[in-house]
Amino acid sequence: MTKKYVILLVAILASAALVAIGAVVVLLFERGDGGEIAPVLAVVEENGGDENRVGESHSPTQIYEPEQTPAPTARLAFVGDIMCHDTQLDAARISPGTYDFNYKFRYIAPYLQAADFTIGNLETTLVRSGYAGWPLFRSPASLAEALLNAGFDMVTTGNNHSFDALVPGVHSTIEILDEVGLARTGTFLTPECREEITVFEVNGFTFAIVNMTMHVNALESHMYNHMYMVQIIYLDLVEQATIDYEMIRETMARARALETDFIIASPHIGIEYYGTMNRQGAGHRNDSFDRTDGRWVNWIRTLELFLDEGADMVMNHHPHTLLPAEFVYVTNEDGTTRRAFMAYSLANFVSGQRTQPRETTAIFYLDVARDEYGNAYISAASHVPVWVRQTDPTRAPLQCFTVLPVVSTLRRADREETPDLRPQDIERMREVHNDVTHMLSGEPVALYDMAYEYPITRSRTREEFPGLPLWGTLPWR
Repeated sequence: MTKKYVILLVAILASAALVAIGAVVVLLFERGDGGEIAPVLAVVEENGGDENRVGESHSPTQIYEPEQTPAPTARLAFVGDIMCHDTQLDAARISPGTYDFNYKFRYIAPYLQAADFTIGNLETTLVRSGYAGWPLFRSPASLAEALLNAGFDMVTTGNNHSFDALVPGVHSTIEILDEVGLARTGTFLTPECREEITVFEVNGFTFAIVNMTMHVNALESHMYNHMYMVQIIYLDLVEQATIDYEMIRETMARARALETDFIIASPHIGIEYYGTMNRQGAGHRNDSFDRTDGRWVNWIRTLELFLDEGADMVMNHHPHTLLPAEFVYVTNEDGTTRRAFMAYSLANFVSGQRTQPRETTAIFYLDVARDEYGNAYISAASHVPVWVRQTDPTRAPLQCFTVLPVVSTLRRADREETPDLRPQDIERMREVHNDVTHMLSGEPVALYDMAYEYPITRSRTREEFPGLPLWGTLPWR
């Protein structure tokens, strides 16, 4: 046998062996240990395979995974005091007895509407006639309409100006808000209403909110038989030295019993104009105090009490100036830890007050989410610096008191002519950007690093001393 035939024979034998081995492998994969037929995943080459397999795909089999539904989230926005001084009334008057406040919020409205739910403190009463500013605020219903148009979903009404129009004013404020369609809490028509906790839902998350005030500007003597219309934090309204612990604890217990995802405490307490002493010598009277000052101690003690009683968000207003905000880690009775958020003062959102820094404010955003077990938690906090402009040259001689988002307004001034802004307005907003980012983000952000919102990451444990600075450490120049 020649060498050529030997090679041919070896090749034939090798091919036969490969075919036999392939048959054994197919049998092993097609039949299980118990004799059952196991599923076989056949992958047909894209350009090959048996031509007699009519209608079969010539591409690899694809296994499709179901689309994952994004975990629900929600964003809440909080702002401070919504006021209406005489100068604001004058600027909004378009004819005798008719007022339009919409222009005040035209620039800030997109920032309010960007949240899923927006809350502000209405520090005025709403009446049908007889409008007036400080000291007894009485504002037209068109203010509430403008707030709704701007993006507000709820206002708190429990503050030291709740009784400015006495019993009729409490009634008309509630009636007008209901007519306009703004949710509200803080003042009540009956003792039974006062016992009810306001609850709202956003994107599947449930929130209970409680609102109370430190006092009512000594108007309790005129409201003696109607004190149920508001919840007052201090038992002694003159000295403001004794906190009504029982009332706060009972209210918070009712809120906890509802088992909502979050509890929001919205107190109206603190020292007015805290933080203005270093600006133009404009501090409030008797504002020479330290950490032993009873007003300061009770202010902080009250906010901490809300935390201890289950509040997840403590969003305080009344001082009219912006103060720090931070996360607070609270140890629960069962030993677990929850992360709460505390804002010591949301400042004015809009007012006629011009002494720096009472025209400086911010929008606070709180984002909530659920973990893999379905537990709701605060996932992030951020802020948007805001400034209230008093004068618009294009509206002269009228003033305007327009709420301006600082960053977008500065960027607008950089790229186009802004006849509505004076040079001193632009310079003031640069200062506001520095001050607000310093106060809320921990350090000033340079103008070349401007962003539309900034994170708030400052944190402490409940046991640590609150991070509210004293006079010397405030960033206000």
